[in-house]
Amino acid sequence: MRRGTRAFLYAGMAALAVGTSAWGQQAASGAPADADTLDEIIVTAQKRTQRLIDVPQSVSAVSAEALQQSHAERLDDFFTRVPSAALVETQAGQARLILRGINTGGVGATVATYVDETPYGSATSLANGAILTPDLDPVDLERVEVLRGPQGTLYGANSLGGLVKYVTVAPSTDAVHAAAEMNVEDVAHGDTGWSGRASVNVPVTDTLAVRASGFYRRDPGYIDDQRGKDINDGRTYGGRVSAQLRPNEAFTLRATAMLQNLDSNGTNQEDVDAVTLKPVLGEYKQARVVDQPSDMQYRVYNLTGSYDFGPAQLLSSTSYSSLYQNALEDASGVYGDLLTGAFGVPLGASQVQQVQQRRLTEEVRLASSDHGWLEWTVGGFYTRERNVVNQVIDGVDGTSGAHIGDFAGLAFANLASRYEEYAGFANGTVHLSDQVDLTFGGRYSHNEQDAVQTSSGPLAGDSDYTAHSSDGVFTYSVAPSFKPDEDTTLYVRVAKGYRPGGPNVLPPGAPDAVPHQFGADTTTNYEIGVKSDLWNRTLSLELTGFYIDWDNIQLFTSVDDFGVNINGGTARSQGIEASVTVKPLTGLTVALNGAFVDATLTSDAPALVGGLKGDRLPYTARFSSTLAVEYQRPLTETVNGFAGFSWRYTGDRESAFDTSYGQRHLSAFSQVDAHAGVTFGPYRLEAFVRNLTDSRGILDVGAAGSALNGNITAAIVRPRSFGATVGVRY
Repeated sequence: MRRGTRAFLYAGMAALAVGTSAWGQQAASGAPADADTLDEIIVTAQKRTQRLIDVPQSVSAVSAEALQQSHAERLDDFFTRVPSAALVETQAGQARLILRGINTGGVGATVATYVDETPYGSATSLANGAILTPDLDPVDLERVEVLRGPQGTLYGANSLGGLVKYVTVAPSTDAVHAAAEMNVEDVAHGDTGWSGRASVNVPVTDTLAVRASGFYRRDPGYIDDQRGKDINDGRTYGGRVSAQLRPNEAFTLRATAMLQNLDSNGTNQEDVDAVTLKPVLGEYKQARVVDQPSDMQYRVYNLTGSYDFGPAQLLSSTSYSSLYQNALEDASGVYGDLLTGAFGVPLGASQVQQVQQRRLTEEVRLASSDHGWLEWTVGGFYTRERNVVNQVIDGVDGTSGAHIGDFAGLAFANLASRYEEYAGFANGTVHLSDQVDLTFGGRYSHNEQDAVQTSSGPLAGDSDYTAHSSDGVFTYSVAPSFKPDEDTTLYVRVAKGYRPGGPNVLPPGAPDAVPHQFGADTTTNYEIGVKSDLWNRTLSLELTGFYIDWDNIQLFTSVDDFGVNINGGTARSQGIEASVTVKPLTGLTVALNGAFVDATLTSDAPALVGGLKGDRLPYTARFSSTLAVEYQRPLTETVNGFAGFSWRYTGDRESAFDTSYGQRHLSAFSQVDAHAGVTFGPYRLEAFVRNLTDSRGILDVGAAGSALNGNITAAIVRPRSFGATVGVRY
């Protein structure tokens, strides 16, 4: 396909995409068994239940208590508190996750996402997976595990920079449990929102339990334009039902269905000057010709069964997940002048994008049950994914935004793709002595992809092309570790991650210089770390140093006037992550984490992409840190009080590569959150404030044409808000 049509399809994608952390440890102490010590944290990062301190890699475990303390309702509420993590979001439900600086933009994700045993999101770079990251409400979560560094051995595709794993609470037959809470929140420069969530666990028999949860959230808006005030408001709602059957000690069967709808009425962007990045219409204001709503639906269904044979345990996980997006973007800044000149009347442009992802996965693995000299896991993985991306450009009235029948359907583009992957993997830990372990693993993944692209309309031309690709990658990990005592681990880890390649849809006779297929890109991570619990578990620390080589980077560019995915350039990321948590006094927890990340290109990117050797990778701060303080004490025999605050610092960053303006420098900013409240019996009352200083840090800037009149867009952090919570738990 000629550049006009193909570039139109991907331009829409880009526009819509455009150790134990100290915080995790602090939060885990929110409801401690002993008020003087830190809780022991259990994770499943290596697909077996382990103490976090025994896992020879960098993992942040964000507990349910942590989510509650920070009033986490979105990814941004907790993900950016993890060392070396960044999030770029322009609209609710459209966020790009970055770990250890592994990001150059583009349409393929570099951080994988799991919900329990289900890999979620698109594995291919043909379905906008980079920004369609599931932003799950934390209702009924047990914890969120963030694995930093490549995870290709156990988790496969798209784990170049790491993995986010949502772990939900399993049904229990021990008793009836129930919880509920209500929140109200008022946002400065905006309006008021509220949310409610509830969960219940019911033992049906001695062997069967059912757990259900639900939530509804009305998100307040704070961006104004000539079409109305607070236009970026929205609502998010959904729930989960899970049933677990355990007829005997050996056999467990769990079925889960989860759904979430996320409806947003506008973007979190203001219009700024393309050079100075200063607001041109006033703070928290934008000018659009048409509204920009986005509706998303997440669905995850899973059936997991396990049987313990004694020396080994067999597990099978079957999942089906889907994502649907229907979004409208104001494309007047890109196409308005073109259409006005072509048709002789003042026109704007609206661009509709509809994305459908459907994915079936099956994983079977056999793992040793005993704790002899060798612990091992072997398994097989299969996934089949079908994706459709539809885009339509309509001409609209340049003033009112009203659709004009004569200018409807100026361009249509449809990209349908199929992705199928088979993989086999093995992982093991050899206990060479009481103090020395060697953990190692490998995975071979092979995928086949087919794609069909059709287009029509006066701006796109009529076409219908197909493409096919085949790709195979081997990934590995090796991690020797030394434990001088039960509460200290020193380790070295080398691990590889990958992102699948795929086909470029091209017409017959396309020049030889235009690649018909782009290959997988890979990261190789070299890491050394120490984690330790000291002073009778009143002090916990983790220190990690890492170096990552990123090869064969996937980029979207133009070759001989064809818009294609290519492999080009190399990069490296190196840095230090540190976390310290201490309980100096009964009821007082102080946690500090920070990261230094130096992520740069090590060779020039293609000229039409932009980016030269030595340029920093986009949206990664060299310095970032979080300080959290929490204090709890009894006020009376029946009333307990608590209070805390957190301070997050995000250092200066560079924006995405841009051939029009180059990378733009984004200044550092800080955010301060605080809360205080009481608990009495099963009840909790709390007041909180987010972004106390009303920081206006820039999270993302758009490319040329992202706003009208030569301006560009800038996504701004949420303004200061005050709120209150009432909760009950039985």
